[in-house]
Amino acid sequence: MTVAIRRLGTGLAVIAAILVLATGALALRDGGQVFATPLTEDGFYSLAVARNVARGAGITADGRQPTNGFQPLFTAVEAGCYLVAGGDEVLAVRLVLGLSWLIYVATAWLVGAIAADLAGDTPPDSRATRRARWWLAGLLYGGGFLSFMHHFNGLETGLVLLLYAVAWRAYQRGWFEHRFGPIGFGALFGLLVLARIDAAVFVALFCAWQFAAHWRTEPAQALWRAGSTAAVAVIVSSPWWAYNYLEFGSLMPTSGTAQQEWALSDRRLRWVLWALGVSSLPTLWLGRFDELFHDGIVPSVLRALVIGALALLIARAWRQASPLAGNATVRARRTVAFGAVLAAAMAALALYYGLSFIAYWFYYRYLFPVALIASVLIAWWAAPVALAWPRAAVMLVALLCAPTMISAVMAQRGHTLHVETVYWEQLALIDEQVPDTDFVAAGQTGTLGYFRARTVNVDGKVNREAIPYQDHMWDYLARRDVHWFADWPFYVEKYLGRDPTAHGWRKVGQKGYWQLWHRE
Repeated sequence: MTVAIRRLGTGLAVIAAILVLATGALALRDGGQVFATPLTEDGFYSLAVARNVARGAGITADGRQPTNGFQPLFTAVEAGCYLVAGGDEVLAVRLVLGLSWLIYVATAWLVGAIAADLAGDTPPDSRATRRARWWLAGLLYGGGFLSFMHHFNGLETGLVLLLYAVAWRAYQRGWFEHRFGPIGFGALFGLLVLARIDAAVFVALFCAWQFAAHWRTEPAQALWRAGSTAAVAVIVSSPWWAYNYLEFGSLMPTSGTAQQEWALSDRRLRWVLWALGVSSLPTLWLGRFDELFHDGIVPSVLRALVIGALALLIARAWRQASPLAGNATVRARRTVAFGAVLAAAMAALALYYGLSFIAYWFYYRYLFPVALIASVLIAWWAAPVALAWPRAAVMLVALLCAPTMISAVMAQRGHTLHVETVYWEQLALIDEQVPDTDFVAAGQTGTLGYFRARTVNVDGKVNREAIPYQDHMWDYLARRDVHWFADWPFYVEKYLGRDPTAHGWRKVGQKGYWQLWHRE
């Protein structure tokens, strides 16, 4: 067993070192590539707001009107990077990527620690099993291609995952049970909600669970645990809610309002299943092949089978960590309990987004905290197998982590194994024909709005005044005296009508999939 531990530990340590070094180098890549993927189109919305905040221009994406179409906490962190960098935007983005790397490494480390303490105390290999689970969980999470993309996309996703992991680890270690533990957790949960507001669902379920678990035997303790946690979380996150309501008259951010459309759709259901499947196995990513087929029923069924298998692991882990299992540690029981609440929150969000949000292509980002649960459970199950077959385990983990390693190296030249996530062709098409003094509109304005000042967002993510015009955007563009529109054909038809010429628009250029239209 000692030899197996050494072989497994050495092999996995080498893989981890490569991942840490390769991903850390993103912040040091050539200045000409620092704005490239894995930064994303939507990431540039947050970066634009952060830059304007640092400049003193206000909470705005376009420099003209206030916006709330972003998640506040990570955008505030990004604003700090721009403030430190002064006018050097390349340095600011380097700082953002550097902080994203620290968040990425810390999250993987915590996932490993959580998995290690899910192990029982059965001798003689409990120590070996704990170490194996630590390495495997950390690499299953950190080595995942989607983990890599989500942590370095310029958005809040990585920070959200880190805060969930911190909360899980803290609860596992019993910190909630300290005298002022609920207050500390309330503050942490308030930050989690500021990182991503849909985390309020998890906070509500956590507080409800704490109340229900202690109400019959300790009613005063139940009120203290649930009430103080909820109250502090609301207080910490209240500046954001106040800003939304006072400035925009609604608690829902602009980005949420723009994408909300309630419907019961089999198409959305398939995308929910796909999102849960890829989040459950972040290291098993088939790249463009997977993207080509994610809307079909067969891949959806396969992903659903993966989810079913993980559900069986959850049930087995619950039995192992229940009070009836003599070898279960207190930490193991806490681990399973917190994970169950997180799983319930993700199920609730899957239902909410599947019924209400048209942006189904983002479900896999909204539901990605499932990766935390999956990485812990898979490592818990796989550790004994890895110890029995250390060389095969190291080879398999290396194979699963290869897309991330390759993409981290490719990113030095502005590419990854993912599809292009920064819309350079749109910018190039506009630069060729549109005067710098003219405004240009688009549905997709993340990249465009960051690099071009005179940009009008029409999908409403960062421009609330465009939301009432979604069915007749040509009227809004006429009112704003905008004569240029550049986007994909889908958005051209959506915002200029099936026949744009009927509203005075004519096509004047195309580059790749992007079209440029002009109105005299």
